Amino acid sequence: MQLVDTARLKRAASATGRLALSGVAQGYDAVLVAEFAKSRKGPILYVARDDTQAATFSAALSFFAPELEILSLPAWDCLPYDRVSPAPHIAARRCATLARLALNTEQKPVVVVTTGASLIQRLPPRDIMKKAAFSAHVGAVVPTKSLEEYFAVNGYARAGTVREPGEYAIRGGVIDVFPAGFNEPLRLDFFGEQLDSIRTFDPETQRSTRQLTEINLTPASEVIFDDDSVLRFRKGFVAAFGANTSGDMFYEAVSSKMRRQGVDQLLPLFHETLETIFDYVGIEALVVIDHLAPTAMDERMAMAADYYGARQDAGFVKGAVAAKVLAPHRLYVTTSELEDLFKVRPIRIVTPLQPPPGAEAIEFGVKEGRNFAP
Repeated sequence: MQLVDTARLKRAASATGRLALSGVAQGYDAVLVAEFAKSRKGPILYVARDDTQAATFSAALSFFAPELEILSLPAWDCLPYDRVSPAPHIAARRCATLARLALNTEQKPVVVVTTGASLIQRLPPRDIMKKAAFSAHVGAVVPTKSLEEYFAVNGYARAGTVREPGEYAIRGGVIDVFPAGFNEPLRLDFFGEQLDSIRTFDPETQRSTRQLTEINLTPASEVIFDDDSVLRFRKGFVAAFGANTSGDMFYEAVSSKMRRQGVDQLLPLFHETLETIFDYVGIEALVVIDHLAPTAMDERMAMAADYYGARQDAGFVKGAVAAKVLAPHRLYVTTSELEDLFKVRPIRIVTPLQPPPGAEAIEFGVKEGRNFAP
């Protein structure tokens, strides 16, 4: 059975500029993206309205195109200007996707699934993610000290027992680590400083599941704690908030290379410049946007502006300590920037509704099937 009209599909896949794809019921968007991937090289960026829809889309896409590589870039699960950092598994998944895109030299199709809230968030530069990658193979000499330093610099947390992405444990000549982007943790056995074996294991039972011949590690946090980034942070902090750094918990913690909860909200101070997901996927990438994702972007921008204003106002209350927070445009892409990014890329807005009057559109006429769950 043919699921897609060939002529409409060809136009939808190859047209330049912005184009609305109307009459696209939820689930059918995955069919279209699977077909787009067959005719295009390089990444396709899909922007869902929220995490739930992103998961639903990814599951549907895996069904229609099981051979297709799907990468996930979720938004931070903490509020703007919060005093907590994103959950370790969220941070690890984001870093795994960014490192995969930064190191990608092939032109094979890959679909990056993100959300409206994540799309507008600024990211570490690609060269930082490239440099932060670590590879080793069985038989190689890998000093345990250098590996431990890598974990500390790149956001891995030391634990007694490894259970979640971004954790590691050292017990003599055995190092357990749950790398970003992996479904299972790894157990590295050393003979002296020689890597003797690499095995995946079940975090619940601690039993080995399979053998590997090499490892490829990526950062578990977008905040890199090497000497250069710490120095940049110190200079940037003084430039942004003044020279009076005495008693500031973030300044003192970073200066001591201690990773504090909430330091991610100061991400711009660790890098000379930040990039966006558009820089990672390239200017030729097809961008497919759910029709409700722009609303999610606007809500995130408004939330960031509101929370920033609240933190600023708190400094005028007698006896309150002014919060040292960065302006929203340093952490998030502005509306005007986003429009400029859209103008130079092929954009597809998928919607089950009719397009607005005057919009260039392709009608697919697909309706959702009856729901028998009730």
